[in-house]
Amino acid sequence: MDYLTRATNRKELRSLSALFRHLFDVEKGGSFPVLEILDRIPEVFTGSDYSIVEDKELPANVPAQCILTGDETFEIQIKESVYEGAYTRNVGGYRAHILHEVCHAFLYMLGFRPIVQRSFKNGQIAPYSSVEWQAKALCGEIMMPYNETADMSEQEIMRVYGVSEAQAHYRKKY
Repeated sequence: MDYLTRATNRKELRSLSALFRHLFDVEKGGSFPVLEILDRIPEVFTGSDYSIVEDKELPANVPAQCILTGDETFEIQIKESVYEGAYTRNVGGYRAHILHEVCHAFLYMLGFRPIVQRSFKNGQIAPYSSVEWQAKALCGEIMMPYNETADMSEQEIMRVYGVSEAQAHYRKKY
């Protein structure tokens, strides 16, 4: 499900990716240390945290989720298999699922909150006003900095930034 929120564009999200990296004390370029920043969530988003949950605790098609636990606090819940895949095998898709959920919290804190309480199926909201598209695009901008990847092949992006083939392919499209 998706929610309508205030509109943004990729240029603004590129700027926000630099702010995100700064908040987590990560250099503005290079591969993003997704798992390493998890322990900083309570510091960066005061009162928020993350947890690794048994796979059966989340629906089969939900690798991780961001739950609003208070007015401005969150819990990022990550399936154990997703965390293990990101940690032991450095699977780019799993790292992206985790970061995507952290991006939801970040965007919410910046005022990209649902405008209406009604949810929509994917594709019924214009991308620039979709909380899901915004988190996905921001995640990509954080994981694969635009200026560094502009002249790289998909294979180079995958190797240097530790992302999936699908992510690298999508990055080359914009």
